[in-house]
Order: sequence, then C-alpha cells, then structure tokens
Amino acid sequence: MLSRYESRRQTLGYALAALSGCLLSTLGVLGKTAYALGADPLSVVSLRATIAGIILGIAVMATKPNLFRLRASDLPFFVGYGFVGVALNYLGYFYALEFTTVATAITVLYTYPAMVVVLAFIIYREPIARLKIVALLSCLLGVVLVASGSSSPGLTSDPRGLILSLLAGASTAVYIVAGKRVLAEYDARTALFFSFLFGSLALNVLRYVELGPGLNTSMEIMLVIVAIAVVPTLLGYGLLTYSLRLIEAGRAAIVSSIEPAISIYLAYLFLHETPNLTQLAGSVLVIIGALLIGFSKVPEKQRGR
Repeated sequence: MLSRYESRRQTLGYALAALSGCLLSTLGVLGKTAYALGADPLSVVSLRATIAGIILGIAVMATKPNLFRLRASDLPFFVGYGFVGVALNYLGYFYALEFTTVATAITVLYTYPAMVVVLAFIIYREPIARLKIVALLSCLLGVVLVASGSSSPGLTSDPRGLILSLLAGASTAVYIVAGKRVLAEYDARTALFFSFLFGSLALNVLRYVELGPGLNTSMEIMLVIVAIAVVPTLLGYGLLTYSLRLIEAGRAAIVSSIEPAISIYLAYLFLHETPNLTQLAGSVLVIIGALLIGFSKVPEKQRGR
C-alpha cells in the first residue's frame, strides 16, 4: 500500500504530466501562426531553444545560482542530452512538416510512449503491467484515429517525413528516459537549462551555416516565437521533466500523450479546423488511455521501490 505522502506525490506527478501535454499542444497553433507570418523553421527552432534557455537561466541566476554547477564528468552526458532531446527533436518535427502532413507527423511522433515504456523496462526495469499495456494501446490507437480522420494523405506520405517524425519521437523517448538519470542527481531546472543550452548551440550553429548571421524576423514573428519558447517549450518541457521525479518515465510519457487530442480542440478554436467523428473518437481514446494509466495502481510486488 502506498502511504498518503507517496499517493500525493504520484497524483501530483500525473497532474504535471497531463498539464505538460496541454501546454505542448499549443505548439501546433503557435507554429502555424509563425509560418503564416513568414517565419522559416530553422529560425523558429533555434530561437525557441535560445529564448527558453535565456529566460530559465535568468530565473535560476536570480533565485538559485548554485544550480548551474555540474560535475566535469557529467558534461559529455549533458551535451548529448541537449543535442538529442532538444536539437534533434525540434529539427525532426519541424522539418517533417515540410515533407508530410501535420497528421502524419503527429501520428509517428506519438509512437514515443511505446519507445519510453520499452526503454524504461530495459534500462530501469520499470514493470510493464497489463493495465499499462491497455492504456498504451488505447493512446496509440487514439493517435492513429486522430491522424487518419483528417482529409490528408495520411501515412502514405513522403518517406522523409516519416523518418524525420520518427526521429522526433525517438529523441523525445531518449529525453524522457535519460531524464530519470539526470533527475536522480540534479534539479529539474539544471537539467532543463543545460539541455536548452547545448541544444540551442547546435541549432544556432546550423542556422548560421544555412542562413547566415542575419536574423530576418518581424516583431510579430518574434512575439509568436517568444510564446513558443515560454508556453510549450519552457513550461511544457519543464513540467514534464519535473513529473519524472514523482512518477515512472513510462507513465509520464503516456499521460502527457493527451497532447494530440487537445491539439484538435485548439485548432478548432483558433484555426477553425473542424474535427470529424473519427478524430473525436481518437481523442477520446487518448484521454481514456491517459486516465487509465494515471489512476491505475501497480501491485506492490511489481513496483521498483
């Protein structure tokens, strides 16, 4: 039996992971707004990571500067953590949209909970209970329905789009699973700051090579990019990272996968994209799966602690 304290920690972890999914779901609406204003993907992703890192760095410096301390032996790990979890993730998703539909990109990206569950089992021996499998299948089926219910070509798009979307999903899975190791020794703000730092360095080097030193963005575009940096990036990733201190990596990933369902409703409200019955059914399955995993209990003999 879980103690009242442990039960509250788990409840908070589920709530943070779910809220993270809601905040991350704003990325599609904000990204489409930036593109409509004339922004290019590479500038958006590089500025997104840079602004988020600067804001977080200022906050940490003002409140708890000792969080900047890293052991020298952990530096290579954080470089890889930022490169994979931030740079590859951002590049994979935003460039996938150049070769495939949003529906297909989301579908392939959201295979990452399955990757997390498998990786967490291999690395941390997190148990795969039957209810977790049911919830995972419900989430995955729901995401497929959400995507296939659109009027887009679906999963038969340009294979480059599928590969890039899979890259985004795989990098998300690695970020979540590796986050368990980071958070065992460092504060969540430390993990976020250095992931943004090294991820933004890689993205800005690439932007300099591809586009040169100039930054051709209007004030309207910058405002949208700041919103992207704060809402889905800083707050969304921050809450997801912190939730890993409270619940299993696999559960955090599955609960946060309510993102595609919420994205449909945000697109309906702000972009006037009306979901059909198939998409609505898929969004319900995703939410049901998230609720199942959030309120399920792993038998005590199966828990890793």
